[in-house]
Amino acid sequence: MAKPVLIDFKQHSETLIKTGRGAQFGENVHFIPVIADEVRALALAYPMCFLKDNNTGQFGLNVLTGFEAGENLYLQGDQWRTHYVPIHLRRQPFLVGVTEEGAKPTNDNTVLTLDMDSARVNTEQGESLFNEQGKPSDYLTQMIDLLGQLMSGNNRTEVFIETLLEHDLIEALQLSITLKDGQQKRFDGLYNINEANLGALNSDTLEAFHNKGYLQACYLIAASTGHIQTLVEWKKALQ
Repeated sequence: MAKPVLIDFKQHSETLIKTGRGAQFGENVHFIPVIADEVRALALAYPMCFLKDNNTGQFGLNVLTGFEAGENLYLQGDQWRTHYVPIHLRRQPFLVGVTEEGAKPTNDNTVLTLDMDSARVNTEQGESLFNEQGKPSDYLTQMIDLLGQLMSGNNRTEVFIETLLEHDLIEALQLSITLKDGQQKRFDGLYNINEANLGALNSDTLEAFHNKGYLQACYLIAASTGHIQTLVEWKKALQ
């Protein structure tokens, strides 16, 4: 459970942030939320899919990194198998807070907060939040920019997904894998692009999709499922 607090020079002048990678920092997860802005980079190495929130019914864009809770096959000790790590993990332990409870984050009502329960937060090693003059350090400035990208990207991703749903372009993904011992596992609740419906869009809609970058994103997301086989091979190697 995150324990976010407002970042303040007097309170956090001695606070340091560990920037390494590893399960100890909560990176041993089998799904990671991502934004549409990341699709081009993610498509090179990650299988992407949509997940539906059981409470809200809303879809979100994610990458699949393992086949069971607590498993991240991209993570090897304190190293990742890929050069690109999703923004959702890179921004930790920082969070965007809102000044009005229940309000949707905007540029006018957001504040930067720090998760004090994160294993990254300490006073012994890592990056400083402030310089000697009490100004935000280069590291903190980078994190502020990263959270800005994430917040604006979340808004664009919501619009992207809404557009896909309007055109019936999201369908259930049937995923079944065979492990080294012959065991078969079936996974439900994953969704991907309905390529048949995508190809059947009229010319005006296709042009609009192309102009917004949606068409390329759809094909990259659909093609990225090919990386699932890589995950299967990594999984087999651990058995």
